[in-house]
Amino acid sequence: MAEIKVAISSGSKDVGKLTKVATYPPPVINDNQILFKAVAFASNPTDWKHVVAGWGTPGSIAGSDASGIVVKVGKDVKGFAVGDYVSSALHGNYRKDRGAFAEYVIADPIFTIKYDKNTFSEQALPVGSNPAGRITNFEGAAAITLGVATIGLSFSNSLKIAKDKSKNELDYILIWGGATATGIIGIQIAKLVYGLKVITTASSKNHKFLKSLGADEVFDYKDSEVVDQIVKAANGNIKYALDTVSSKQTFQQNYDATKGSTKVAFDSLLFLSSNDLNRDPQRKEDTFATTRVYLASGESYNREGQSIVPSKELLDNFKHFWEELIPPYLGQIITPGLRVLAPGLESASEALELLRQDKVSGEKVVFRI
Repeated sequence: MAEIKVAISSGSKDVGKLTKVATYPPPVINDNQILFKAVAFASNPTDWKHVVAGWGTPGSIAGSDASGIVVKVGKDVKGFAVGDYVSSALHGNYRKDRGAFAEYVIADPIFTIKYDKNTFSEQALPVGSNPAGRITNFEGAAAITLGVATIGLSFSNSLKIAKDKSKNELDYILIWGGATATGIIGIQIAKLVYGLKVITTASSKNHKFLKSLGADEVFDYKDSEVVDQIVKAANGNIKYALDTVSSKQTFQQNYDATKGSTKVAFDSLLFLSSNDLNRDPQRKEDTFATTRVYLASGESYNREGQSIVPSKELLDNFKHFWEELIPPYLGQIITPGLRVLAPGLESASEALELLRQDKVSGEKVVFRI
């Protein structure tokens, strides 16, 4: 294999210059990895945040979501074969040899989904906005994998939601940011896999869509009374709360909206903790976690000089979710609307910039190779 084209983290924070296209040596997999030829990619908020916040390394391959066709399988990998249609989540913008935005992608089986070719179309979606729908193409496949992995680790490990759906029938989960790509996936998994009642927030234009996905109650986060409205609707029955936006403001709102509920498990996706909250001193039984999805691959990573290592419990919980709980429901998952950019790795920077400038709601930005 000759050198491959990749989109790398540029190290620049300038508008439109978060990534740049380069050529890298051909990828080499180990016995526990998969190599696939990329067809489509999706951007995620973590991609631009890694660049702007300096979490990653300039020159590392960008991107966290890709789909394509398997060309090589490590000898110790089970369940995958050359020619399979797959999508995978990766810790992009972090290491030079690993990332999604590349002609050929090194993938871990524990973060990879295989699709039925008989229900899949190879035809590219047109550039522009495309409606939400089931996963029937490479763009849709690229759009969901990191979201499914993130929600899987959050629900199975951080929030520790009961695996038995019958035990969750009366319990609510509050998902702040229902129209984010992760929120859209979270609503569906909460309902389909765990049988929870779902309360979520979104702008009014997205309410009908989120209810079609299974949300029981949707409230406008722009309404000054939104917290009180949620407290009244939940009537003390919120058991889990996930903040997919994960700013200090939304984390506080998510907490305040659980007033009257007891023993609530909280999760955020951006290194927020109970120390970032103005807490009610009477609520001593609440628990707090932050989901670091990349740990589920089994690899440790460094943040601000600290090595973060996955526990055996974390790995076991995620493995059970990925291999046992979610597979029967993947065919029912609805993607966000897909905003398709022009093909080519040159579109990677635009994809990240749209998210950085908060120009995406209820959609996932995708593009082909």
